[in-house]
Amino acid sequence: MKFRSSRLTRFLQTIHQPFLLLDGDATLLFCNRALETWTGCQAEQLIGQSFRYRSSTSRQKHEIIAAALAPPPEAFQGQRCRILLTIDRITSQSRRYADFIPLSIPQGFNGVLVLVDESEATTVTPEQSETTERKAASELHQTLLSFRRRQAGRFRWDRMIGVSPLMQRVRRLARLAVDSTASVLILGESGTGKEHLASAIHYGQNNDPPGAFVPIECQILEQELITSTIYAFRKRFQREETSRRHTLFLKDADALPGTMYPLIAEFVTTSYANQRLIASSTQLPNQWTNHEAFPIVLGTITIELPPLRCRKEDIPILAQMFLEEHNETANRQRSGFTADALDFLMQYYFPGNIEELEWLIAEAHRQSNTTLITVSDIPIRVRHVLEAAAQIPADNKPIELESFLQNIEKELIERALHLAENNKSKAAELLGMTRPRLYRRLEFFGFLDSEPQKND
Repeated sequence: MKFRSSRLTRFLQTIHQPFLLLDGDATLLFCNRALETWTGCQAEQLIGQSFRYRSSTSRQKHEIIAAALAPPPEAFQGQRCRILLTIDRITSQSRRYADFIPLSIPQGFNGVLVLVDESEATTVTPEQSETTERKAASELHQTLLSFRRRQAGRFRWDRMIGVSPLMQRVRRLARLAVDSTASVLILGESGTGKEHLASAIHYGQNNDPPGAFVPIECQILEQELITSTIYAFRKRFQREETSRRHTLFLKDADALPGTMYPLIAEFVTTSYANQRLIASSTQLPNQWTNHEAFPIVLGTITIELPPLRCRKEDIPILAQMFLEEHNETANRQRSGFTADALDFLMQYYFPGNIEELEWLIAEAHRQSNTTLITVSDIPIRVRHVLEAAAQIPADNKPIELESFLQNIEKELIERALHLAENNKSKAAELLGMTRPRLYRRLEFFGFLDSEPQKND
């Protein structure tokens, strides 16, 4: 269905109320001048754009507007909705209510008509027909939109999501690191996002084009290869005259041989203005066994990423972020979570931290048959863990929750390995996790001490 220059389109352009028309794939077919005026974006930039329900990290205005005006998934399932929209401007925000009206024409066209109020919203008064859970999902979506726009616009830290005091502290230290040439040491458990934080600090300078970000796997590579990479890094960029800063990222720096300390110390103390060193480790500095001075020279600025279980208040917005990222490419879109589902996630221990939450939401997104993720959509492995935890006897003996949940996870892995006849790929499939993640958990529980089997 296409709109051509005609009497109808000329008439539609005279309407003072902003409106737009989307097809069944959430692609914009038409918008009027009133919508252009409200959003500050020309129709030529918006026509053909996908208006999927997600939080955009783009810096392109038309993509930002497309995300801000995206209909909730319920509208494409025939449910009329009325929600509050927010358009970010340079010095202010414009907030208006909009009606999302499903359309179904006998000739085969299906889509959504969006009618935006002419006046600004002065009070938040959602439709009485809107359920509490739908309203909560919409509010979480709007919060995520605003949060990611602010972070992406200033520091490109669109995934550094969190309202907890611990994450606010991480962002403050990261901003300090962006403005400094000092070495940075990032500490945190596996799956907490150390490499992502390192790249966020690197790209936080907003250089265009950005400098090089060169990661080195210290736990895997031999000393000779690490040394040659460091020398090559220094030589390649030492005479560059641009303001770009290049970053060498030492992943698992606690695995560096102690004999490499002089080279690393020289790099840090005599590095060029356009070169910096960022390192990470899952071990606390007092647990390093390679060289006692390594953490000191690497940690001019030290940032500790908290495990997810220590910032549970961040789980709802993180879960919403991962869900909307899957909306980008999935055939079906989801708007959020039921209250029970969010409560369920808040109770889980998340030994794999953010990486595990991301995998869990991806699986729930695939499993769900409704626009809201329910408890039954959460992978069965996680439900078994929490159901087992709920059966703890009610006595006065103290319970170490961390070790209790780890024992349950270990038992589930053992069962899966037995059923799969020690085939790691099949065991990972039974557990609903990726093979690399299973290997990390096997290493954690000490299952990889013996020689691998042939059917590994």
